[in-house]
Amino acid sequence: MNQELKRARHRQVFIFLFVMVSMFGLFGRLYYWQVIDGPQLAQAANAEHTQNLVVSAPRGLIYDAQGHLLATNVIRDDVYIEPIQFFTDAADAALTPAQQQAKLAFVVQTLHQILGIAVDTLNKEFNSNLPTYRIAVNISPQQSEALRTSRLSYIFLDSHAVRVYPGGDLAAQVLGYVAPDPNNPASYNGYYGIEGQYNTLLSGKPGSITAETDLNGNPLTVGPSSQQAAVPGANLTLTIDSTIQYEVQSSLSTIVQQVKAMSGSAIVLDARTGAIVAMAGYPSFDPNNYGAYASTLGCEDQQEVYFNPLLYCGYEPGSTMKAVTMAAALDQGLITPDTALYDPGYINFGNGIPTVANWQYEAWGHETMTQVLEHSANVGAAYVAYKILGPNRFYPYVKQFGFGQTYNIDGPEEAGAYTTNSLSDLTRQAFGQSIRATPLQMAMVYQTIANGGVMMHPYLVSSINNNGQTTTLQPQVAHRVISAQTASTLAWMLQQDVLYGLAIPVAIPGYSISAKTGTATTQGLAMDQTVASVAGFFPTKNPRFVILVRVDRPQATIYGITAAGPLWKSIAQDLIWHYAIPPDQLLN
Repeated sequence: MNQELKRARHRQVFIFLFVMVSMFGLFGRLYYWQVIDGPQLAQAANAEHTQNLVVSAPRGLIYDAQGHLLATNVIRDDVYIEPIQFFTDAADAALTPAQQQAKLAFVVQTLHQILGIAVDTLNKEFNSNLPTYRIAVNISPQQSEALRTSRLSYIFLDSHAVRVYPGGDLAAQVLGYVAPDPNNPASYNGYYGIEGQYNTLLSGKPGSITAETDLNGNPLTVGPSSQQAAVPGANLTLTIDSTIQYEVQSSLSTIVQQVKAMSGSAIVLDARTGAIVAMAGYPSFDPNNYGAYASTLGCEDQQEVYFNPLLYCGYEPGSTMKAVTMAAALDQGLITPDTALYDPGYINFGNGIPTVANWQYEAWGHETMTQVLEHSANVGAAYVAYKILGPNRFYPYVKQFGFGQTYNIDGPEEAGAYTTNSLSDLTRQAFGQSIRATPLQMAMVYQTIANGGVMMHPYLVSSINNNGQTTTLQPQVAHRVISAQTASTLAWMLQQDVLYGLAIPVAIPGYSISAKTGTATTQGLAMDQTVASVAGFFPTKNPRFVILVRVDRPQATIYGITAAGPLWKSIAQDLIWHYAIPPDQLLN
């Protein structure tokens, strides 16, 4: 065999071996891809065309006691543009710069006409060099229809549910608002009020869908898919009466502005059940546009306006507290309505306790306990607390009446506070100083008196409809605070205040009313910086409603009866007209 043939044979052998090694290598890779790594690769390939999509649950609706919608959901669109795609398509189509600008001008002008966005702003957004850019949120249905009709390229709409409050600011501080979750902007949470307190119940449970998708991530109508339906949120019905709520809010805002006050609040309770018929603060906010009120303060400019001041704005209640002092003494048989004392306008207790004085040191001479309420005499209340009751007989009743405790009915709530180890504080707590309470706590004092001495648990939600399963919430007794006889006696004494005392201006011809005024001053503030209030109920012998109103730092007039009295009377008249409450007294 010659040398040339040998070299040829060697080349053939080498080529054969090379081919065989390559084939074995290829078979090895194929085995690895298909057998060893096959499941993982198949899963990855499948994942490119399969997506797990979250299906949002409709948020539960909120109704008032008459079935009127207070909170609902509507579908709104956000508007997106596709800047990069616009210029990429223009380049692919070989448009001249002039043609490109003309095309852009047409799109921008159409968006400007429909959405009202400035042309310069739209041009800047189209030149953002981003894949997508959101140019508008929650546009109106008319704008959405106009955009769909226009069939503009490089524009798409993203539909989503939006929480809407048909009444605007009606019961806003009771309801709260809904906003995106800061940790997950795609989901929404309730904040403050009912929306916050019942957020889990209202939110429902989101569903999911697993489906094959196209290259753009859109679910295909064919191919395997699985779906877990979303569970809608529960619907809530509140005890609020929208008509009375509107009248309370309207009257409250008018009075606060008339007397040049910093803020104010009012509450109406069903005397027998503890149901909250109306609850309002001023200033308030519109939950449809909650962000616009981020810098607005309520509660004497001390709290965000989103907080419900009836629950989260404590104050020294002033002379409305005298009803508690009298209740404690009457219930223990230590006084009667005719028990008398001598009132020179001030009283000294010694032992380093500061002097207690009536407003402007008014001296009433010999007065009965009923007249202590009529005159709103600090001396008489302090005398009862210090000389007759003492700490051991006073503070158990303060606790039983609910001070220092929360009811947990509607979002954030203040407990209030009082001390029990100071005789100086004891003498002042008797007439509403050195004790911090919320308006709801004071209203519940008068609800207890009106209800024969039995305190009910206040409540806002009357029923819950959780996808067909309806739970009706019944009135709940909290506990008995005072005897029925004590409650009846005290109701009569408070009625005398309306007939003959400082509360005369809240009287309504034909109706028996039991009420007490309060003009509270706070240590460290000028005497003309008061919190004016009136608390009471009517009719006296068969109470229907409890009303408490509070006006903070009024300037035009600083007294409870002149600043808050007109508001109390206006609300009582609205209740009489709305519920057709018949008179129970003969007209003179």
